[in-house]
Amino acid sequence: MDKVIVTGLLVIGSVTAALVVILTIGPSVSGSSQSVLESQMEASTRIKTNIEIIAVAANSGGTLVDAWVKNVGVAPILGLETSDVFVITPGARFDAMTYATGGDNTWTESPLGASWNRGETLHMAITLPVGSPLVTGDHMIRVSTPNGIVAERAFSR
Repeated sequence: MDKVIVTGLLVIGSVTAALVVILTIGPSVSGSSQSVLESQMEASTRIKTNIEIIAVAANSGGTLVDAWVKNVGVAPILGLETSDVFVITPGARFDAMTYATGGDNTWTESPLGASWNRGETLHMAITLPVGSPLVTGDHMIRVSTPNGIVAERAFSR
């Protein structure tokens, strides 16, 4: 009789322990799989995104730079206003541009829109300070999309 009671208690204890383990580990495994799924979706979007700077030209005063950037990826690029635009003079200057329709160290796009679809070319108009124009020489423009795809191109003024 003692063995039956001990066996019964051991069965109840092992079922309880198994239930506690399942209830404890189950939600964390489910949460981990959701994180992996979101990471894979983000990586897929990043792989499908690509841009190329086709042409860059500065005006004679060095205060306006026009760049034409093409979406050569498969996916549309959303949230253009959160893109990063930089004008660089190697060893001398590094200007980070702010998305705005006017003022110094700003950039805006045309055509204005909510997304930048595959195959479309975007015109970026960049305004530099009148008191600090680009000097004659070699410069670089760097554009980064909201999901981190970077393109750069050298140009001369």
